[in-house]
Amino acid sequence: MAALEAATTSTVPRALLAACLVLLVLGGGPSSSVQAQGGGGLCLPQLNGLLACRAYLVPGAPDPSADCCSALSAVSHECACSTMGIINSLPGRCNLAQVNCSA
Repeated sequence: MAALEAATTSTVPRALLAACLVLLVLGGGPSSSVQAQGGGGLCLPQLNGLLACRAYLVPGAPDPSADCCSALSAVSHECACSTMGIINSLPGRCNLAQVNCSA
C-alpha cells in the first residue's frame, strides 16, 4: 500500500485501470512486454492479482470488493507506471490516434 500512496492520486488510478484493461485484453496470460518493462518479471504476478477487479471496471459498477482493494494495494508504483506506458504506446503501435481522456 505504501508504494501506491507514494504516487500521485491522479496517476495511480489511471495506471491501475490501465493495468486492469491490459489484463482483460491479454486474458491474464503471460506477456513479455509487461514482464520486460515491469521489473524483470515481478510485474506480471501483481497485475494478475488485479483480475479480482475486473467486475468493477464498467460504468455503474458497485464499490470494489476487499479482494480487489487488496490486489490494488499489492501493485508497485513501478509496475503501475510501466503498465501505463505500455497502454499509452498501444494506439501508436496499432496506427491509431492516441486516446485523450482529459477532454
